[in-house]
Amino acid sequence: MGLVPTTIVPPRSSHIIVARPTLDAFFEAIDRSRLTMVTAPAGSGKTTAALSWFHRLKGAGRPGMWLAVRAGIRDLPSFLLAFRSAGVEAGLPWQDLDPHGPDDAWLAALAEARAGDARPVLVIDDAQLLPPVAIEFLAQAVASARDAVTMIIVSRGALAIPVARTRALGFLVEVGAADLRFDRQEAIELVSRTVGAPLDAQEMQQIIEDAHGWASGLVIAGELYRRDAMRGSAWKPLLGNLCSEFTSYFHEEVLSLQTPAIRDFLVNTSILAELTAPACAAVTDDDDARAMLDDVYRAGLFLNAIDEERSRYAYHPLFKEMVLGRLAERAPARAAELHRRASRYFAGQGDNLTALHHAQASADKDFLADQLDAVANDLIYTGYLYRIEELSADIPWSVMRSRPTLLLALAWRRIRRLSFASASRLLDAAVAVRDERLVEGLLDAHAAETFDLLLRHRRLMLEAARDNMAAIEQDAEQLLYDLGDEHPYLSCTLLAQLMAARRELYHFQDILKLEAETRRALDRANTRFAAIALKSSIAPTLMARGNTAVARRCLDEAFAAAQQRDDLGFGLAALPALPLAELLYEAGELDQASELVERYLPAVRQWGFVDQLASGFLVRAKLAFARGDTNAALVGLDEAHLIAIECGLDRLRAFVVAEQVRIFIKSGQLSEAEAAMVAGDVGTDCEPVPTLNPTRQNESVAIAWIRIEMQRHRLVRARKVASRWLDLLKRTGAIRSAVTFELLLAEISVLQGNRSKARRAVRSAVEMAESAGWVRLFLDEGEVISSLLSEAYAHGPLLDTPADKFAARLVSLVNGGPAVGAEEEEDDESFGLSSRLANREIDILTMVGGGLRNREIGERLGLTEGTVKWYMQQIYDKLGVRRRPQAVLRARQFGLLA
Repeated sequence: MGLVPTTIVPPRSSHIIVARPTLDAFFEAIDRSRLTMVTAPAGSGKTTAALSWFHRLKGAGRPGMWLAVRAGIRDLPSFLLAFRSAGVEAGLPWQDLDPHGPDDAWLAALAEARAGDARPVLVIDDAQLLPPVAIEFLAQAVASARDAVTMIIVSRGALAIPVARTRALGFLVEVGAADLRFDRQEAIELVSRTVGAPLDAQEMQQIIEDAHGWASGLVIAGELYRRDAMRGSAWKPLLGNLCSEFTSYFHEEVLSLQTPAIRDFLVNTSILAELTAPACAAVTDDDDARAMLDDVYRAGLFLNAIDEERSRYAYHPLFKEMVLGRLAERAPARAAELHRRASRYFAGQGDNLTALHHAQASADKDFLADQLDAVANDLIYTGYLYRIEELSADIPWSVMRSRPTLLLALAWRRIRRLSFASASRLLDAAVAVRDERLVEGLLDAHAAETFDLLLRHRRLMLEAARDNMAAIEQDAEQLLYDLGDEHPYLSCTLLAQLMAARRELYHFQDILKLEAETRRALDRANTRFAAIALKSSIAPTLMARGNTAVARRCLDEAFAAAQQRDDLGFGLAALPALPLAELLYEAGELDQASELVERYLPAVRQWGFVDQLASGFLVRAKLAFARGDTNAALVGLDEAHLIAIECGLDRLRAFVVAEQVRIFIKSGQLSEAEAAMVAGDVGTDCEPVPTLNPTRQNESVAIAWIRIEMQRHRLVRARKVASRWLDLLKRTGAIRSAVTFELLLAEISVLQGNRSKARRAVRSAVEMAESAGWVRLFLDEGEVISSLLSEAYAHGPLLDTPADKFAARLVSLVNGGPAVGAEEEEDDESFGLSSRLANREIDILTMVGGGLRNREIGERLGLTEGTVKWYMQQIYDKLGVRRRPQAVLRARQFGLLA
């Protein structure tokens, strides 16, 4: 029996040495320890780390022994022969030890190996290749040698060496894959030095993410990058473009070394993003998957534990992709069956998105359609309606047309995207399938009843999207009754549209009952997602009645909940964001309103109905006009007009025309305003007085008509129509609309020469608007209303009432002076400016005067930067300025700042 010379020779250090502070930090503990276990998959840098510690320990005067198991160790005698040769090479008197002798002699020699303070160091590399008898010997050596030697055992997986006692005594150091993983800075240095030239920052980041800190992966990626650069080829990311270099490495270093059972397990479970014992059992159809999973983890086969309990695992991304690629290439039928098994398992666990991912990966269109049909409603109720559309995109119609629940889901998606013709076709197809199944006896009574409820819901939602509010009001209550408490999502969406219908038709008589129903609906289980749409839809109704405080709370809650669902993109957040922008605009908070509109209006077609479209487009136009950019305002309204025509949304069209008319008239372009009325085709052949069944659509047409009549000095007709509308709006409780008509009547009175009557109308408008805080309704009407406000309230409040104080605030805004705020100190009865800035606002303004930026102010006060910006807007509004230096100067003039 001879010795392979390289068995006891430490390998040559890599030509690229990267400083590893994390690993260096282990050195002192290793120096004091009895045993260090280094365990990680192939290519993780285990040998390099052990070599570094080995040379440092030898440099400190410690005798060093290195055993490479891969080089010729086959049994216990060959191991002991190598062990003896390494000891002799290190200067230990082991020449007479017999490799075939009793273990006791060897253990005694090892226990006496220490000479003074110079404890020998023993490194065993690739220890996973040791024969079981050698591992048993090592276990005895660890227990008996104690402080006589420092052992460093390097292995790809866990070894059968008891370490509990050593760990409890504090003499064990454990280094795992996570410790060996290269951090970002280390990875950048390794790849850069491997390539030998600067890398594109984005490509470097991609390499780091793909390699996941794996040492060999970083080196191979660097070599590939260098090769491609020399050839003039474009570099491709590692994931999705797995090359032969990685495939060969994994096959040679991992798969080829495993038993058939292990290889099958690795291949079968490679389809799983996250491995658990039940999932592995379902995919492999083997109840013993738990034990196999533990074996694979202990063997260090690129399986990482996700949690501390080691109940969830994941393969290294590059290893997983290599195995998956070979599976798809060599056994597509097997891959399809594995994905079907996984899909059924995850669907049974309620993990519908993962189930559908596997169904799609199976490439079995019929199976995917079945799975979509089975979980479609659950996906809708949790906010993943868009995924149904994405996943069904490649399913042939011949397959999809026989899945009724899937058809209803797709119809709902088309409704939400305002694709009405497509939605109608899908609903008709679903009904046809339902009828076929009833005839064939394939649909039981309960399933038929559930289907009919869903169908009625979709048909009503289609009418809501088409803005057919009369149909909603007629049929929604009965469907709500039939749904009961068993379908909270459907109930929430119906309530939202019923509230909108009541608003548009001015039927506020039982609005309190609907609000109570809404609260009850929101208290039900499983309405977290549906609540976003419900709160977003009821807020405009609350705003129309002047209850802006509750409306804002609803929108803030819905907006916060929608932002948490970032997996759904901006579309969902647009539902509350755009009505919130309208509320903020009316309150004079223009910067916040502008930010919301610019961010969320582009996404509104994914989820929104007329309310959201109108809020977004109208507020954007009003903001542009308020800034003096008339062209931008009109261009944006033209865009909204095209959508209204495309989708047949007459109410949106009327809103747009009314705003176009306002802008043209305020700009002195009467002929253009008249042309906009004609082009809008909103039906003004006769006086637009409220009919027996008036709507807000009619109201918008009337407002536009009145403005034009005023400019043509047909004042009697204008007053008649405005007065009729005002009477209706006051009776029904449509407060915001009533304010608008009071202001129109005020302007008519001025044109008729009766400024006293005009001032009374303005005072009435102020009293109605005060509780809601609507300032832009006054400011947007321009000079006539501004002058009337100044005349009526020029000397401050006549009485100490909220309405008079609100009026004084309006006058201040009109005149460009400091605004009267609503945040007065209760114990301060004075009407001076100091009572109008809250303490927090004065604190912020003081810091602004000290030169601090918003972010710095936020850090000091524990606020977000956005909140500080909000406070600054309040300060600007109250001081009547628009710049930070102006605010500080004005506050000093009023004695608020030193």
